[in-house]
Amino acid sequence: LFGSAVATAPAKPGDTLILWGTGFGPTNPPVPAGQNTPAATLAVPVNQITVLVDNIQAPVLGAALTPGNAGVYQIAIQVPTNAPNGDLPITAQVAGVLSPSNIYLTVQQ
Repeated sequence: LFGSAVATAPAKPGDTLILWGTGFGPTNPPVPAGQNTPAATLAVPVNQITVLVDNIQAPVLGAALTPGNAGVYQIAIQVPTNAPNGDLPITAQVAGVLSPSNIYLTVQQ
């Protein structure tokens, strides 16, 4: 709702988070661009995805296209156990292409 406050909580080192994004490339099995991913299909990226939190590599636990959506990926990561407190830049990289670095994750022990 417009004007409503949204409660948030900082992530803790070791927490598992689900990131959402687009542009992570082809999948196996292939899903045609612009088409919704079938609910019964687990379409995983062909290329490895790397996620950095404050330039610390975060373990990627899994990634796949979101069923029922076109081109939206879910990426499960674990916040690095040695991540410091603060608003930390978070980036993803696939096939040598780095995401914008203006996204932040708040981490607090």
